[in-house]
Amino acid sequence: MDTLDMLIFYSFNLGIFTLVFLIAGLIKPKWPLFFMKEPSRFMVVVISTVMIMVVLTMYGEGNRKIRAEQERLERFKMVGTSQEPETPSPSDAEPKKTKPKKQVAPEDEIPKFDSVQDAVKAFEKRQ
Repeated sequence: MDTLDMLIFYSFNLGIFTLVFLIAGLIKPKWPLFFMKEPSRFMVVVISTVMIMVVLTMYGEGNRKIRAEQERLERFKMVGTSQEPETPSPSDAEPKKTKPKKQVAPEDEIPKFDSVQDAVKAFEKRQ
């Protein structure tokens, strides 16, 4: 069985268990809640409600994962290449041509100051 189908499979199993738990608990609450001193039908309904929410969440997540995997496979077929970019081997790789760096003019340099007061004094001197 595929790992993507496991959530749906287990959600059906838990759903069947939940229905059996609910029916048995509504008939005789002492059977499923054997560990309680005085079990009530209300407690069976509360537990069953929580279990139903878990079942529906598991089923929805299983379907979402399967749909996402199918969309990924369709995109893979449409593109015709793998999702990961292939890295060329070192023998196939061409050396990259780099441009020489532009010489920075002195007026383009950004001055660095130790404090704000030094920056203000330098600005006042400049003007």
